[in-house]
Amino acid sequence: MKSKVLLTLTLMCVCLVGCENTASVIDPAVTMPPEPIATPELTPEPTPEAEQVKLDMADLTRAYDELGVLISTADHFEQYITFRNIQVYEQNEDTFMDAIAVNEYPDTLVCAVNIIFLDEDETVIAESHVHTRDGQYVLRLQPGDNTIFATIDTDMALTDKEFMLEFSDGLDVLPE
Repeated sequence: MKSKVLLTLTLMCVCLVGCENTASVIDPAVTMPPEPIATPELTPEPTPEAEQVKLDMADLTRAYDELGVLISTADHFEQYITFRNIQVYEQNEDTFMDAIAVNEYPDTLVCAVNIIFLDEDETVIAESHVHTRDGQYVLRLQPGDNTIFATIDTDMALTDKEFMLEFSDGLDVLPE
């Protein structure tokens, strides 16, 4: 009797486990396939030349610089230039600025820099282009220290005024 019960229980377990797949299946004979959705074709609009410059810069941003850093913005190379030993002084009723531009990039960087003087309200009261020893306003900064200068045309004393050195909007900082 025990063997009959045991055999019956074993057969019931085999029957329950014997199901192959309990997942739902779509029967293609009964279900119609979905109709394909037409995707509209997009045609790019022609871009003016100014837009083309931006696109060219976008292509550049997919590159890496010589130090292996991803170029992700137009002002990427500005991070490699710092200014130190900045001195603003007057001599013979003229105002001058002397400074050191430090290029920490392994290649020469080309840029243009302006010095801008501000009053207490942060209004521009004087500005000038920065130049190299040979008088060039397009700076070619070799790796390391580069001496830069400015002559500020003004009729007021600027030595006690706030100022900033700013890269020119007209020339991006790029390797030579």
